[in-house]
Amino acid sequence: MAKFNVKNPSGFPEFAPAAEQKRQEWLQIISTAFKSFGFIPVTTPVVEREENLLGKGGNAKEMYVLKRLLDEEGDKSHSGNALRFDQTVPLALYVARHQNEITFPFKRSVIGPVFRGERAQKGRFRQFDQCDIDVIGMEKLSLLNDAQIPAIIINVFKALQIGAFRVRINNRKILTGLFKSLGIEETKMKATLDIVDDLEKLPREKILSAFTENGFNQAQVDKILEFVSAESTDFEALKTLCDHDEYLEGVTELQTVIEALEAMKVDKNFYQIDTSIARGLDYYTGTVYETTLTDHPEFGSVCSGGRYEDLASIFTGKKMPGVGISIGLTRLFSQCLDAGLVKPDRSSPTEVLLLAADEVALPNLLSLGSDIRAAGIVAENYLETKKLAKQFDYADKLGIPYVVVMGEQELSKNIVQLKDMKTGEKDEMAFDEVLNVLATKGL
Repeated sequence: MAKFNVKNPSGFPEFAPAAEQKRQEWLQIISTAFKSFGFIPVTTPVVEREENLLGKGGNAKEMYVLKRLLDEEGDKSHSGNALRFDQTVPLALYVARHQNEITFPFKRSVIGPVFRGERAQKGRFRQFDQCDIDVIGMEKLSLLNDAQIPAIIINVFKALQIGAFRVRINNRKILTGLFKSLGIEETKMKATLDIVDDLEKLPREKILSAFTENGFNQAQVDKILEFVSAESTDFEALKTLCDHDEYLEGVTELQTVIEALEAMKVDKNFYQIDTSIARGLDYYTGTVYETTLTDHPEFGSVCSGGRYEDLASIFTGKKMPGVGISIGLTRLFSQCLDAGLVKPDRSSPTEVLLLAADEVALPNLLSLGSDIRAAGIVAENYLETKKLAKQFDYADKLGIPYVVVMGEQELSKNIVQLKDMKTGEKDEMAFDEVLNVLATKGL
């Protein structure tokens, strides 16, 4: 008999039932937060044409292609497609395909897997879920959308309850305007932003070495490091630090975003201005965000994004500015599991398990189970004929909070017993009172 390696492939995650139950709770929390701000859930194919993915920034070395294991010679119908590597390119293609059906500004949310053929390591996967929101405008898009994004991030991370966090906000024009005022050429702009983006990730000597390798003089290096290390949050003070037009435009836009956040009554304890935030991706043109867990800086950015002026023109020929963010859910979830910030305590969504102490009570419990589910409570009937102790063990192992028990004796009195599995407390009640009692327990 052939032996099979049943381990999951490297970089393709799989969670045990209790952890998966918690992950599903996260998905529900994030989805609910997105919907509460009016974002439309959209599903796009996990596969797109190779040329479209490559034309919008795909790295061919990290892209998985789609093909049959056994292709027939001359059959091209299954070639030329690749798995998506992010949710942004599929958004651009979705907008291009449906632009005549979309109402702008288009507020889209998506939660689903992406695939990258990079080296798998702890906290980095080849398949992972990304949770994205974007607002896309036609020709123009109000900066107030840039302010709403941090409000949504804060809503999500408060609901996840994984500890203190902070959304750091900047505007790329502030940095690019500063760099231009220092005489840094346009051709070096991306490299400069990358170096600034690495300030928190790399030792100082490596940062200085990167500046040297890119031909910066000492005066430029000193000015950049002095600026990004400052913690000024006074906009009038920021305006005095550089007189370049692009810099001043960035400060004004950042001020608009912060004032809108204040008008939205977003708690200031959850966000801050940070002029060192650059975001390495070169398509960001304005507002940028990075979210970090205060007590776990080693996690890095757990939610990031920003403003871009050109989403889909390569596919549509039209200017479509947008702003959005992405949460790498799989990576963040696995980090929180390892750090003990998430403690899976239930392997099942079941809230009430109905146990028959004697087979004669099973028809009544089947009927009661239907009534409980009709009331919106997740209820499960135990359908195996086993000893009551084994049925209770089933409930205990799955972390089911409440158990309803009925046997021949209870049937004769038209009553049931309700047990709280956490406290061990038991209540006896009439058969038709079960729903009312469950309601008093918050179910």
